[in-house]
Amino acid sequence: MNESIYNLIPQPKPVVVKPDRYQSKYNPRQPPTGSTFGLEGTTSMIGANLGVDASGGKPRVGRTCTFGKPLGSGKPDPGVFLRTQKAAAAAASRKAAASGTLGRSLTKSRMPPVPRMAERPVMGLQSTKNYVTANAVEAILAVPGHRARVTDQQPVYRTKVDYGKVPAYLGDVKQEIERENEMIESYIAAQEPQDEAGGEMGQMMDGAERDALVDALKTKWDAVNVKYQRISHIVKLDTLGKMRRKTGLEEELTQLEKDIQSLESRQVVVMQDQY
Repeated sequence: MNESIYNLIPQPKPVVVKPDRYQSKYNPRQPPTGSTFGLEGTTSMIGANLGVDASGGKPRVGRTCTFGKPLGSGKPDPGVFLRTQKAAAAAASRKAAASGTLGRSLTKSRMPPVPRMAERPVMGLQSTKNYVTANAVEAILAVPGHRARVTDQQPVYRTKVDYGKVPAYLGDVKQEIERENEMIESYIAAQEPQDEAGGEMGQMMDGAERDALVDALKTKWDAVNVKYQRISHIVKLDTLGKMRRKTGLEEELTQLEKDIQSLESRQVVVMQDQY
């Protein structure tokens, strides 16, 4: 088992000698001489216990057997073979018996044969029917239905009476919108407070003054936001003072954003106090 250069030399493979195949000394085609098949019951079958007699080698015939032919009797007889027209006659007899029993044929009737080359069809037949008159009479006498009024042609819109005109419903919609706008304007005018002389109380804020007020609110929002950012990292609000400080700054920022949005989106009217 030591490493050596002689180990590289290929060694001859040993020749495997197979033993002879086993072959029984008994005839493999010989029928069985004993069996446990069909031992129960009153009917004696071929192959039950002893299928053949030990003396003569023939099947037992002393009792009625109902399990097929005896062993070895199913071989074909070379002297009996199928002759010409024998199968056709047997099939015809079976067909006649079936038709007589059932009263009808079990097979479909064959189609007429193909005409032969010498068979010519009847040529030159003419009809005396006037198809033009027949079609006209049939169309006149036919009952008209809903399909008779349907035309395949597209309608010509230029021939219509209202072609190129504004539809009437659009005018109604426009009038309805105008009435709604007038109603809204009258409602807004009624809601505006007026003084004793009938004039409006207050005056419109100047644009420059409004812009200055918006800038002041934004500056205040920046200052409050700086305070809020200093405590925004605090997640654990374990004291009441921390909770109030953070909640107050959030509410102040929200109110400042609403005020800035209100000043930027609409006109501002300065009202005088009624005190």
